Amino acid sequence: MKRIVFTVTNDLTYDQRMERICSTLALHGFHVTLIGREHEGSIPLTEKPHNRRRISCLFQKGKLFYFEYNLKLLWHLLFIRCDIICSIDLDSILPGYIVSVARDKKLVYDAHEYFTEMEENRK
Repeated sequence: MKRIVFTVTNDLTYDQRMERICSTLALHGFHVTLIGREHEGSIPLTEKPHNRRRISCLFQKGKLFYFEYNLKLLWHLLFIRCDIICSIDLDSILPGYIVSVARDKKLVYDAHEYFTEMEENRK
């Protein structure tokens, strides 16, 4: 059974696209883990056919958020069993790349959106 880890920087509660992808893969025999962030007001996660982990951060936006989140994500990825790491967007690819090279795992980059004019990118 292939183990796939998906990484995102948004709250898992409201990411219907990733829930749909992860649930479909899990129902077809893959062991799927979705890693995202936890906001202050995040509601508890409901039962799904795949694993989910939340990373809480002291900073909630801007460059410090991305720095903190990527360090914590790197730490998580170093100790999770997987065959494939799938980074959703550029904001979570660096830890995925480092771990994929260090552990000789496959890295998939999902560039379904590319926003260069986001508030976080202008600071």
